[in-house]
Amino acid sequence: MESSKKMTRKWDRVSGRAFIFFSVSAFLFASFLINKSLGIRRDQTLAHHAYPLSHPIIKNACTTTLYPSLCFTVLASVPSADNFTTFHHFLEKTINQTVKYVASNHQNIKGLSTRQDLNLQEKNALRDCLEMLEQTLYELREAIEDLHDYHASKAYFNGPNGNLKTLLSAAMTNQNTCVDGVLELEEFDSENQKGIKDHLQDLLSPTTQMMSNCLGVINYMETKTQQEILNDREISITKIPKNGFPVWMTPGERNLMQKTPNMMPNIIVANDGSGDYETIGEALEMAPNRSKKRFVIKIKAGIYIENLEINREKTNIMLVGDGMNLTIITGSRSFADGFSTFTSATLTVTGDKFLAMDLTIKNTAGGRKFQAVAARVTSNSAFYRCNFVSYQDTLYAHSLRQFYRECTIQGTIDFIFGNAAAVFQNCLIIVRKPIPGQTNMITAQGRTDPNQNTGISLQNCTILAAPNFKVSDRKKFTTFLGRPWRNYSRTMVMKSYLGDVIDPQGWCKWDEYSTVDTVDYIEHLNYGPGSDTKNRVTWGGYRSNCSERVARKFTVGFFLHGAGDWLESTGFPLFYGS
Repeated sequence: MESSKKMTRKWDRVSGRAFIFFSVSAFLFASFLINKSLGIRRDQTLAHHAYPLSHPIIKNACTTTLYPSLCFTVLASVPSADNFTTFHHFLEKTINQTVKYVASNHQNIKGLSTRQDLNLQEKNALRDCLEMLEQTLYELREAIEDLHDYHASKAYFNGPNGNLKTLLSAAMTNQNTCVDGVLELEEFDSENQKGIKDHLQDLLSPTTQMMSNCLGVINYMETKTQQEILNDREISITKIPKNGFPVWMTPGERNLMQKTPNMMPNIIVANDGSGDYETIGEALEMAPNRSKKRFVIKIKAGIYIENLEINREKTNIMLVGDGMNLTIITGSRSFADGFSTFTSATLTVTGDKFLAMDLTIKNTAGGRKFQAVAARVTSNSAFYRCNFVSYQDTLYAHSLRQFYRECTIQGTIDFIFGNAAAVFQNCLIIVRKPIPGQTNMITAQGRTDPNQNTGISLQNCTILAAPNFKVSDRKKFTTFLGRPWRNYSRTMVMKSYLGDVIDPQGWCKWDEYSTVDTVDYIEHLNYGPGSDTKNRVTWGGYRSNCSERVARKFTVGFFLHGAGDWLESTGFPLFYGS
């Protein structure tokens, strides 16, 4: 018997297509018009271009991207400007064009979602798509704002480029998430699907490729001056004192990291009636929108049966419990009960700069109900001393920058997954006993493009079997550190304890969705009975060790790409180096 993940996510195999009904045909026609406006037919568009495509900025930028023809044709449709002389202007023009096409895609999918021919699950999947495209528009507009604040003299790793890459990487991820939701349905009931996935891919691929081109240009810009920047940063990044903080942090910043400040709550939630509200949802409704200041919601000990959403308007929210074993938020949505992976989460976070500490987030659907997410995080977020509990797909680290410190993550199949830039420091990772026929996968990282700055980094973590997952049972179930969800999947496991639950091969192929020669999987200075690498996989993209310089690229100081400006304000302890 295949794992339930494989049963419900055989992403690339599409079979049993039914005929394409009238509404989808209309949708395809609309897609064709948009693709034509994108200039996909390059021979017609170039004749009317406004920019001289031989301009050195355009020529150098476009020829370094993965989709140079699209790069040229998109710029050919942009009105000329006398000040188009820098890569900064190139990026701004390209992102502005991308915003227009994403908005058009949103309108087309919105129209398709209202067709009477679609069943409820298909409409829900398209509704998820609309939410993702709205998130894409938000992130692209944030990227344009960053470009307006652009200063070429700023450092690339902690300056605007890091944030630009994060926003563009997240926007690309949203497009893939849209298609993923439809793929789930086609795999679950392949005989009765209408081929919507193919049409969504046709519609979304050009905009995804435009974002990829922007990332490629940024990386090109960085390589031109990278050595100079690395030399400048070497002094501050590599000299990290024993307390774990880099020397460039002020004494006040170090003190903030070493002890969590006593934060006075704005609202107290207690399900026994002793607080301001009895439910967390009520407290969130009362939280201000777009807050520039930290808004703290204290949640007293108790079990709160709620599905919560920290929406995009709710910025700078912080949830503080009485302890991960005392304050418990629980839900039970699952794929088997009609929810998509994307919407099954007990806690959904899209509001920027979200913080949580001292609580547990559970999905109690159980292992037999397939995907059942405890937390889905589409946000710059940080979690301290939090416990995430489910079986399949426990923690959906969807996108943007995420930091987990001294957290516990428990699950079975792909239970840390997504395409955020996510660092897990000093975390406890517990492998639970799966149902018969399943194989445990700790991670499933979803990087789709080599220019994305995303990945999963496990640093100073401990990986163990759950207490009820006995040695005798482990002989019946194989456990891997992870499998690549996409072609450029990237995962680092460093200086961590690997228990005897880990299979000697370490990693598992996902033949249906990725090639193992283009992934970036690294193990670095791990220890414990599961850390022996002599029988590990022999993939082209796997490394059993690396230099300290490479390892540092997966630490907070580098990997979270400029997140220090808000992580330093959290009061959570962290160390920047390896």
